[in-house]
Formats: sequence, C-alpha cells, structure tokens
Amino acid sequence: MLAILYVVLTADKPQTIIIDKPQSFLNPGAVRKLLEILKRYTQHQFIITTHSPEVVSVVNPNTLFLLQKVEAETVITQLDSTKTQDQKLLLSEVGTRLSDVFGADNILWVEGATEESSFPLIIEHILQKPLRGTKILGVVQTGDFESKHSETILKIYDRLTRGEGLIPPAIGIIFDREKRSQQNQDDLIRRSQGTVVFLPRMMYENYLLNPQAISYVMSQIEGFRDDPVTPEEVQEKLQQCIAESKYSTEEEWLQEVHGAKVLETLFKELSESRVEYDKVLYGVALTEWIVNNAPTDLKEVADLIGSKIGN
Repeated sequence: MLAILYVVLTADKPQTIIIDKPQSFLNPGAVRKLLEILKRYTQHQFIITTHSPEVVSVVNPNTLFLLQKVEAETVITQLDSTKTQDQKLLLSEVGTRLSDVFGADNILWVEGATEESSFPLIIEHILQKPLRGTKILGVVQTGDFESKHSETILKIYDRLTRGEGLIPPAIGIIFDREKRSQQNQDDLIRRSQGTVVFLPRMMYENYLLNPQAISYVMSQIEGFRDDPVTPEEVQEKLQQCIAESKYSTEEEWLQEVHGAKVLETLFKELSESRVEYDKVLYGVALTEWIVNNAPTDLKEVADLIGSKIGN
C-alpha cells in the first residue's frame, strides 16, 4: 500500500498504475480507504483487477471489463458502466447489495431469512445437489409484492434478471401464500411469467410442525425449562390446536394454519413464557433436524426448489 501511495503522490507526470487484487493484501476497510484516496488523483489512469464487489462499488469505474473462463480461454466483455450503476441502484431498491450477488451464476429469491438459510440445507441433504453457482437470497420487503407498487417491484426484478453486467439472472422467486388471495397469487404468477411460484402450504413454517423436531430443538435451548420437552407433549399441543381450529382434517390444518404463530404458541406455552420463538434461529434448527431425520416432511418444498434450480 505504501509503495502504491508513494508513486501516486510523488509522480511528476501522469502515470498508468496497475494494481492487482488490492483486497488480497488489505482488509475491506483499508481497501475502501485506499481507493477513496486514489480517486482524488484523477491525473493518473488506474487499472485494477479484482474479484471483490466492494472494489467495483467503491471505484465506480469509467470502464469495466468482465473476464470469464470459457472452456480453455478467457473471454473479455466490456460492460456498460452506466448499466452497472443502474443495476446497483435496483439492488438497493430491493434491499440487497452487489456483494450479495457478485460471482453467482444465478439467483433464487425466497421469502426471507429463514428460507435463505434453510433452502440450501434442503438442496444439499434432500435433493442431494450441490449449489454450485446458485445463490439463495431472501426478499427483504415481500409486502411490496401485494401493494399498489407490485407492478413496479416486479419490473425491478425483471430488469435485474435481464440486465447485462454483474448481476446474474434469477431462476425463480419462491413465496409463502400468507395473506395472499388466490387472485393476487394468480396475478403475480402471470405478471412474472411464471418466475414467481408459491409453496403449497400457507408458509414454510407449516412444514416444520414435526413433534420430534420441535421437542429436540426446545430441549437444546439452555433455560427453556427445568425438564426436557417430550415429543408426546408437543403432539398433544398440536392436536389441541387442530381441535380448536376451523379445519376438519389434520391435512387441511397443515395446509392452511399460520405455522409461525403455532410455533410461537408452542414455544411460549411449553417454556412457560421463558423463550420466544425466533423465526430464523429456530426455523433453521428445525430444518436441520428434519432434513437429517424426517426428510419426507420437506419433500414438497424440495420438489418446488428442484423445479427451479434444475440439474
């Protein structure tokens, strides 16, 4: 870094300065500071190679080349930097960053943080497929898809999918059915040209209502209660929920109940109000138990993911 700065600050005339992967020898904070300093010295031409989206974002380059290995050769493509800036702006609109998607071959958008962490487990353990270049990212503001701005939001995702530059294409958007009318679902599917699909059950948590999984996760939580929670206790509570509901069969209940609220109730009552249900933390823990011990419970979810990621 000192060598680079010495040349930049003391050169008597404009220089062409080549910097190879600055992120390799500096921490991210130092990289940002170095690049901000270099940007002040506009008399020089800087040529920077990088694998870091942070570098691309900070530098905001006039000219941007993408190097890709195709079979036995490297193919160089000049990107339109204005389009790249537009893509970064679009990403900020949907609550993500270039660093979240940079380097991926494609993206599967999902409902939220629970699915973002859980779906890779399903792919690895149930579908038994490597993720390879696919990244799974949670949509931050899923409510935007039901609002009066839904048309605009879908256009943003469409532009991200079809844009040329650093953003890989989306292979699908998987959502819960929660609070969405059938008409709303049909409209989203139609407007997205099939990119948007919905879980058959109300929400992902509906697939996590396994008594053994729930009792296991509860028993692993320090201070949950004095004695371990048994699967029989959980099953009894679930049966009580079914009996008190408006649904006539257990299968219908599993399809239509608000699974997250059921888990919140179970955690509150069985812990005697000591522990609240953490949707992400305990949702992922339940997923881990199920993929290893009762994978058929998640087959419906796995099949839907498989239809999007393909081979």
